[in-house]
Amino acid sequence: MRVSTNSIFINNVANMMQKQTQLNQVQGQLSTMRRVTVPSDDPVAAAQILDVRQADARVLQFNQNAKSAENSLATSESVLQSGIDVLQRARELAVKVSNTTLSNEDRQMTMSEIEGLYKQMVGIANTTDGNGSYVFSGSRSQIKPIAEQSEFGRPVASGSSIVGYNGDSMRQEMQIAGSRQIPVTENGEFVFNKIRDGNGTFKLTNGFPAGYTPVAPNTTAGARPNVDVDQGTVTDAALFATKTDDPAPPAAPIGFKQIEVVFGSEWNHVGAQGSATDPTDFYYDVVVETGAPGPAGFTSLITGKTGATRELASDLYKQQTEQVDPLKNNAVPPTDLAGIPFPTPTGYPKYKPGADIDLTASYGIKLNAKGDTPTSGGVVAINKSQDKSIFDTLNEFGLALQQDVTTPQGMTDFTNKMGNILTHVDATMTRLLSVEARMGSGRREADTLVSVGEGFSLQYKTNLSRLQDLDVAKAASELSLTKTALEASQSTFAQVKKLTLFNYI
Repeated sequence: MRVSTNSIFINNVANMMQKQTQLNQVQGQLSTMRRVTVPSDDPVAAAQILDVRQADARVLQFNQNAKSAENSLATSESVLQSGIDVLQRARELAVKVSNTTLSNEDRQMTMSEIEGLYKQMVGIANTTDGNGSYVFSGSRSQIKPIAEQSEFGRPVASGSSIVGYNGDSMRQEMQIAGSRQIPVTENGEFVFNKIRDGNGTFKLTNGFPAGYTPVAPNTTAGARPNVDVDQGTVTDAALFATKTDDPAPPAAPIGFKQIEVVFGSEWNHVGAQGSATDPTDFYYDVVVETGAPGPAGFTSLITGKTGATRELASDLYKQQTEQVDPLKNNAVPPTDLAGIPFPTPTGYPKYKPGADIDLTASYGIKLNAKGDTPTSGGVVAINKSQDKSIFDTLNEFGLALQQDVTTPQGMTDFTNKMGNILTHVDATMTRLLSVEARMGSGRREADTLVSVGEGFSLQYKTNLSRLQDLDVAKAASELSLTKTALEASQSTFAQVKKLTLFNYI
């Protein structure tokens, strides 16, 4: 076969260029220490490298989010612990001022510290993080959540609060894994405001209902029973839950707007009336305010009497001490000093200090009355628990410290108020502890995911190294071989290009 001089030149130049390209490629790999520097080096490996890098970048971002979430939750945990400390001090003060040996002045001296605790709690609720965002505003992190609406130590209108909440009910969440988001903020409405008062199901209060004026002869304004009650017990939560504020009373057992235990007393004619030897008997009635208009507005759970007013449903509202004689409740009616029998009993149960007033059958609740001389016509009101803020409870604490506690009735009323305050403080502490525990759980989860992510990242880097890192010894050998081949090609070309007849003409 005849080979032209032009073909010799073209083939040899092409071979040298190929060797030069191979040499450049190996030199590039050695300079970057990467086996794949451009997709054409290894298209399959290049695609895998891209996938691994993207996965590693996602894990890195999730880890950064998790660390940020952990820092935010740690801040919130610290703030909540401060709130728990404030409530613990408020509780200690409530127990202290309940001491019957203290004077009004001693109790009022505590007022300034309670106001300080209130201010601390407002400050805690308005805490910001390191970026100036409010911790307890929900998703509205740039808005101050708690705004004071009334002056501390002043009564607040019914249905209102001493503070207003300007945040929302949402929680900011941060994605710390492909399918996992954790909340990093809480809303102050849930943490500080919406906490059930009383025992969480119902609340006991002493005294006539708001706006009620006792009728003659029991017209003492603000009269209260000298009876100390506990916070009550829920014996059948499902039964109690069926009761509504529907103005149309359902079939028995009666639904209610408010339940009132009203007390009355009578002379039992053993000793002289009103004397030290007079062992007066005390009775009570349970009157349900159904909220229905007309004659069914109030119903005695004991006698079944109904009426448009309390007095029509129970005579005990109208009685003073030693005024219940026409309502004798003994199984065998006794006789008076003249031997004349008293009227037939009406069925009011006798009040026994320390015994339960049991409403389990009708309402699934009971309460324990510990006093021994209830005031006739006075009441203990039972209401459904409502949402209440800790700020209002601290304000009520301040208000209670301003009242007169020199009378037995005043002391009992103050003690019962302190009982309600202590119960709500404890409920708020429980709420803060539960939120703190939830945040602690989030911190642990974030920390765990950081560790898991670091493990994934290490594995991804191992895969990247396998796919793109250069075998230096092999590359050095290839460099030497390619260089030798190029030199040989250049040397032979130098000899071959002389093989032409033109050199002999």
